[in-house]
Formats: sequence, C-alpha cells, structure tokens
Amino acid sequence: MGRILVALTFVLGFAVLSAPAAQASATRWEIAPCASGTKALWLPRVTGFGTDISCTTEEARSAAVKSAVDSGSPTRVMNVTIASAQQLADKSLKPDSPCVLGAKGAVGEAIGTCVAA
Repeated sequence: MGRILVALTFVLGFAVLSAPAAQASATRWEIAPCASGTKALWLPRVTGFGTDISCTTEEARSAAVKSAVDSGSPTRVMNVTIASAQQLADKSLKPDSPCVLGAKGAVGEAIGTCVAA
C-alpha cells in the first residue's frame, strides 16, 4: 500500500509540474458560491476511477473518505489519495489565479470553473 501511494504521489507531482502554463489573459475562474454551511470539497468517486468536486460539508466528505478506505478497493483508495492531493493543491487558488480551460477547482470555499476570458 505504501509503495502505491509513493508511486501515485510521484506521478501526480510529475503531472502537475509538467502541465503547460496557462495563459492568464485568455482564461479566468468563473466562481459558483456554495450554499451556507457547505464548501467546495473534492470527493473520491464511488464507482470507477477519479474524483468530483461538490459543495458539501467536511462531515460528508469524511464519511465518503472512510467508506472508500473501508471498501478495500484499490481504485477507491487511490481516489481518496487523488482527492486529498487536489484539495491540498487548491488551497493556493485565488479568483485571479491562472487556469487551464475547463479545469475545476476549490477557489476559497466556492467551486471555480476555468472559462475563456
């Protein structure tokens, strides 16, 4: 399990560092605020590989993470790792941060979608 996490961290780090730089003048974050009591959080998918961003509570996210880890599914456990990495990476996002067209992110406590300027 530890080797999988190390390999995944390496792959994610390479993907982030090798991503093409966004042109700040051509794109912008379109911000969709979350309802009161919720915030933008990355969640591990239940079926298949990947993550989704949603306006939810920390408690609901914790329950989704626990369910994925308790499932014993390597795919779901990997999804937890990816969701955690995405959440951590999004801590530095600001409304004026450069972005890649179509990207989603937690911009503050809101959901941001990168659109053409």
